[in-house]
Amino acid sequence: MLNRHPRLMLLGLLLAFAGQAPGAELQAPNLNVLAWPRMSSGELGCYLEKTLGHRDPRFNCALSHYQAPTGPCHDTDRYDEGPAFPPRLASRVHPLATDVELTWEHGELQQLTLTLKGTLDAAQVRQAFGLPDTEGSAPPEGGLPENIMTAHIESSPASPLGDGSPGSTSITLTGFEHMGAGDVECDAEQ
Repeated sequence: MLNRHPRLMLLGLLLAFAGQAPGAELQAPNLNVLAWPRMSSGELGCYLEKTLGHRDPRFNCALSHYQAPTGPCHDTDRYDEGPAFPPRLASRVHPLATDVELTWEHGELQQLTLTLKGTLDAAQVRQAFGLPDTEGSAPPEGGLPENIMTAHIESSPASPLGDGSPGSTSITLTGFEHMGAGDVECDAEQ
């Protein structure tokens, strides 16, 4: 069908490459998300309150005497607790941001994933966010900050069906390896 309708094919290609402005520089984030991994739930909650005016009901600047769960075998209901990032504030982190997902373990931010509108060039994303030029477990000297174990950039192209989706690019910053109850031996009596 697309071969018989060159305009539909052109429209599909344009949508597939939406968000890729050749030669255009990607803006740096408005907030330093590189500092977030490994931050405590109370620290990040207070940071969100001070910088964005978002006060989490529990994890905010007034939090005191919080005892973070120590391991996945104890307090399993609390092991992954921490503030959630309100979707309505994503664009305050970066103008193209549509979502900020936070993953918590033992009271620290284990991982954050920032989703940007558009299929963006990984090199531009790395430059805008201050990430090293190569991905992998062994960054070059002077690469990732000490609080970030890995940084991964992945683009999902726009749908060629012309549904209006501009595609997306996700930036995942991992502070430390996931360690859940399935990853350790928990005694049945604990």
